[in-house]
Amino acid sequence: MRTRKIIVLGIAGLLFMFCAMAEQNVPNDAGKAATQGLKAFLDKIPKEFLGQFGFDNDDALESASLGSPFLVHTLTPSALASYQPGIAVTSLMTPTTMVYFPIIIAGRAKAILVVDRLDNQWQAVSLGYPGLARELDAVHHQWNERQGYHPILITVFQAQQHLFTVPEKGSENLTPLTPAKYTASTDQQQAIKSMNRYATLENASDVIPSLKPLVADNIRNSKP
Repeated sequence: MRTRKIIVLGIAGLLFMFCAMAEQNVPNDAGKAATQGLKAFLDKIPKEFLGQFGFDNDDALESASLGSPFLVHTLTPSALASYQPGIAVTSLMTPTTMVYFPIIIAGRAKAILVVDRLDNQWQAVSLGYPGLARELDAVHHQWNERQGYHPILITVFQAQQHLFTVPEKGSENLTPLTPAKYTASTDQQQAIKSMNRYATLENASDVIPSLKPLVADNIRNSKP
């Protein structure tokens, strides 16, 4: 009986991992739209505004490439309201139609190219968000595919908060993205420390209660 229980638990764990992986699948057409849209967006940026989009004046934009994409998921107000400790984070998530592609230059994420499904067609719709690009770069640095991890990006729109979960590290981890101060003068040791700041994952039971009042306030203030 004990052996059978262990086998059942093992199968359940594998099914959980399979479902979590399926949640992250990015359609091929979204990738094609990103590839086609990257150069078009970069060509439109006036040189004097490169910094506003996350690029340095000496960045070789022609060498820009797309990093590992994040299919954006969300936690709706109703999902947050129904949360109880012990519930798997992936069971609360709802996938959106947005995909975030980090733009990589010289090995570092500089900005985000956003692809969305509009009028039944995948399109590159915006570029920028350098702060978010750095945070996702740090997440990938700590939890990357080479080590068998597939972090999932989650946005709670009503709280204006980005978070992530790493399914391979358990069903209940949920960690907010907390932008770090980073400038061109930041030394190498500080930069390495910044990239390692997501080594410790947080728990949904600690994070979600802090999101609920933010969402409630947003909904209340948005009512006419």
